[in-house]
Amino acid sequence: MRKLHKIRLVFALSVSMVCIKTNAQDLSNLKNQKPFSYSGALELRSIGYQMNGAPDRRNPLSLIVSGSPTLSLYGWDIPFSIVYADRKTNFQQPFNQFGLSPSYKWITLHGGYRNVSFSPFTLGGHTMLGAGAELNPGKLRLGFMYGRLNKATIIDQTTQSLAPQAFNRKGYAVKVGYGSQKSFLDFSYLKAKDDSVGFQRGQQNMQFNPIAPAGNSVVGYKGQVTFLKNFLIESEGAMSLYTRNLYTNIPDTLEDPILKKIKKFATVNASSELYTAFSAGVGYRDKKYGLKVNYRRVEPEFKSMGAYFITSDLEAWTVTPSFVAWKNKISFNGSIGIQNDNLQNQKAAMNKRFIGAGNATVQVNDKFGVDASYSNFSNDQTPNTVRFADSLRIVQTTQMYSLMPRYIISTEKYSHMITLSASLSNLNDFNQFFDNNAISRNMDTKQLMANYNIGFIKQGINVNTSVNTTMLEGMGINQTYTGFSLGGDITLLKSQLRLATNHSITFGKQELGKSMIYNSSLNTKYQVRKGHILDFGVYLLSNSPADNAGLQQRYTELRGELAYQLRF
Repeated sequence: MRKLHKIRLVFALSVSMVCIKTNAQDLSNLKNQKPFSYSGALELRSIGYQMNGAPDRRNPLSLIVSGSPTLSLYGWDIPFSIVYADRKTNFQQPFNQFGLSPSYKWITLHGGYRNVSFSPFTLGGHTMLGAGAELNPGKLRLGFMYGRLNKATIIDQTTQSLAPQAFNRKGYAVKVGYGSQKSFLDFSYLKAKDDSVGFQRGQQNMQFNPIAPAGNSVVGYKGQVTFLKNFLIESEGAMSLYTRNLYTNIPDTLEDPILKKIKKFATVNASSELYTAFSAGVGYRDKKYGLKVNYRRVEPEFKSMGAYFITSDLEAWTVTPSFVAWKNKISFNGSIGIQNDNLQNQKAAMNKRFIGAGNATVQVNDKFGVDASYSNFSNDQTPNTVRFADSLRIVQTTQMYSLMPRYIISTEKYSHMITLSASLSNLNDFNQFFDNNAISRNMDTKQLMANYNIGFIKQGINVNTSVNTTMLEGMGINQTYTGFSLGGDITLLKSQLRLATNHSITFGKQELGKSMIYNSSLNTKYQVRKGHILDFGVYLLSNSPADNAGLQQRYTELRGELAYQLRF
């Protein structure tokens, strides 16, 4: 037996209170809360491992101690996470986060690590280490947050780079609004910038230096109006001033009249850009019918330091209908729309996409029902300023169909469930350059599945079996995979003991030859006493690839696990 790797301690402690006011602690109910309570779970798990035919993917013997205890102080939940593991992970610093958002009537305070959202285009759920408050007296909607948005990275000791890849980033956000949850209008403002500590201004003064300290100011609005009970109008928009390098020495040659005016109030230089984003929608919805039309336009490179990611260079129209009929036995919801990029003609080509999707359910009776779905995504890339040959034009359509009938019989003694599923997806490339090519650029994927489950209620026995087939054809690929599975579980000793097993085998057929993958598992859980569970499992994987002489090798992997779980 090989020498065991040195056991290292990985102690990960994360403390995170509830995020925003919907989950915040209500201090007005403080007297009804318990001063102190605790709950959670602890587990001690030992894992044995053996691999034949390939390099080991883990240690032959491992010990893991894990837990998720939660302390509660007057109703404030403080969850912890603890892990002790035998791993090769080079984990040097624990991950620590702490935050809370207590509330009293219309006042909510934020402190520590918080994820607050004022608007998707300004402060949109970005984690901030700081403090803030949200005040909602009557119909007033006020908010403020200040703190650190990003932490500076340590200088790379390997490359000895003098410039960090990220700077300390601090900022604040303000929200002022009026209204209720159904109808409101909010204005928000975010201002943030990077700390220049560690930035060599004399050596790194390029206009678009990716690691230069940046600054950002964003002003936006978000509104919604509900009228005649079922009609809705909503809209949101923002204007973002983003300066990529606060200390660039490239001469300022601003020609934009708006930027010239903004320069009086914010940092503007040759690396500054002004971006806009806008979206609006109008809709109708009642108990049976719904229809909504949305428009969205986000200029290229639009970004906010208060949001992690915003899809930019996009213009889209979307219509989303929905309805229920036949005494609620038929339901449908879908969407159809078009979108394109290259809003400012800066790219060599424009991509136009047609997007359509729909989901329908038909519940014929209590026993029989059918689910169906369809989606169509088409992409048409046309040349723009820089003309290129038609052979490079991209015109593609991806379609997906699925149909899943189900039949269920349930009595006091047993239950039967039969599920069938068929899905088809195809990628069609209409590029004329490849019409006579030996390798087609079209790809078809077909999937068929049949599943049967029977349960004996009084005996506590469940048995399930399934068969599935997947066929791939196109782009020089012709593969077929067929799988079978059989499994079940039984509950004994007045539900204290549960035995479960599952076995599956998959046969593959391709040009390189035939392949086979076999999976088998056996699991036992025994409740020693209330809150104390003994868990034992054995897992086997055998892989016989088609190309055994190539990069893939035939191997057998065996794993056994024994665990003791404590829940309190």
